[in-house]
Amino acid sequence: MKSWAYKLYIQYILPITKKPFIYISTLFAIVGGYYTLCEIEQNAFKTDFLIGCFRKNITYFIIGFIVITICVLKEKSEKSAYIGSRDTIISLKLANLLSIKHSAIVIPTNTTFDTIMDDEFISVKSIQGQFQKKYYGYNFLELNNSIKSSLDQSYANSFIVLQNRTKTNKKRYDIGTVAKVTQRGQHFYFLAVADVSPTGKPENVTMQNMTKALVGLWDFLSKEGHNEPITIPVIGTGRGGLRDGTLEDVVHESVFSFITKTQDEFVSKKMTVCIYPQSLSDANVTWEDLCDYLQWQCKFNNESIKKAQNSSVYGKGIN
Repeated sequence: MKSWAYKLYIQYILPITKKPFIYISTLFAIVGGYYTLCEIEQNAFKTDFLIGCFRKNITYFIIGFIVITICVLKEKSEKSAYIGSRDTIISLKLANLLSIKHSAIVIPTNTTFDTIMDDEFISVKSIQGQFQKKYYGYNFLELNNSIKSSLDQSYANSFIVLQNRTKTNKKRYDIGTVAKVTQRGQHFYFLAVADVSPTGKPENVTMQNMTKALVGLWDFLSKEGHNEPITIPVIGTGRGGLRDGTLEDVVHESVFSFITKTQDEFVSKKMTVCIYPQSLSDANVTWEDLCDYLQWQCKFNNESIKKAQNSSVYGKGIN
């Protein structure tokens, strides 16, 4: 409920405080437009039905004009921009990740690709937990088989065996490893973003690893993707417990790393960073700041190329 309230605040209330004179001028323009219709009616048809309705219901008309003004000037919950002169689009979207259709979805997970939800090992409040409950209930045999099949195909020998695991998976893969799962005709990419302790506590959740995870994702999609839109959450924040970065940092890195990758290889025609409204309300950044960064990066992506030349983080290739 709070997320919807914050989303409505961003779309309808906040723009009024930012652009009051635009709203006032638009309101007067709408009123003027109605009076123009009244004059047309009087001159063309010699009747005064419209002006009569206004005089009899002036309060309702004023409320209606205000509502129309707010709806016309509302802030969009999705901001998109093309990368320079390319046809590739990057978007920021306020939404629940699992409500998005017609796009592949990235699910952050741990490097052992555990799915067990007993004793909150995978929290039901996490993106992975919500996904598993929505599509599989509490029987994860099919999900585990799909993950194992994908890992065996693309990362057959890219893991170490942990000796301190008895009830959970023992194979630990590198951060940035991806397992593809298809459910109800939609592709979901499980992305390893952090290690996990034997009790389910995320470990090594750092900005360096978030960058490594993103680069690994783009590498995988460039080779094994389906040339479809891809939507990612703000990885590492929320239940992930990112220790040295913020929501703003991860959004920036998601945009920057995608632009960097598209300089060399095709990943997707559209990449969307999905931000849960409540997460944004709790963060020390505004929707406008994030949108401004997106516009700047897409317009001046040559700066990204220069920055990429100094980058020392690379994704792991697919076997």
